[in-house]
Amino acid sequence: MHIEYLCDRPEFIEELAELNFNEWGEFAPGDSLQARIELMRSACGKGEIPSVVVALQASELLGGALLIDSDLEVRPELTPWLAGVYVKTEHRGKGVASRLINHVVEEARKLGVAQLYLYTDTSQSLYARLGWEVVEELVYEGLPVVVMKFRLCD
Repeated sequence: MHIEYLCDRPEFIEELAELNFNEWGEFAPGDSLQARIELMRSACGKGEIPSVVVALQASELLGGALLIDSDLEVRPELTPWLAGVYVKTEHRGKGVASRLINHVVEEARKLGVAQLYLYTDTSQSLYARLGWEVVEELVYEGLPVVVMKFRLCD
């Protein structure tokens, strides 16, 4: 398995957008698959915010993750964010998510980011094992979520 920028592998833009939409589309009123595809295209930076990385094995997409400015409308002061961490079901439990998360953390570190944020509804324990700390718990779009941060600089 290896990790690459999505902008270097544009053939996976639509597939990753569809995976993200199928996983979280119901939580974004008015969202559509086409809007997700356009969002994924617009986030395809390289060594900047926004950017998207993908985990690949040979020519198969295993999953992806984004580094974006903002991911929680109710917390605009928190920036930047790790978002959209997704691994295909058949590849879960193999360390793919951890590698994607750590890759984005290192990208943020190279960019001089002091703190990185995320929110999750189900994966708090995964992030905690990787050194993320809880900031707060809240209800967002009717879903209980945990906001977490990772300190890159003291």
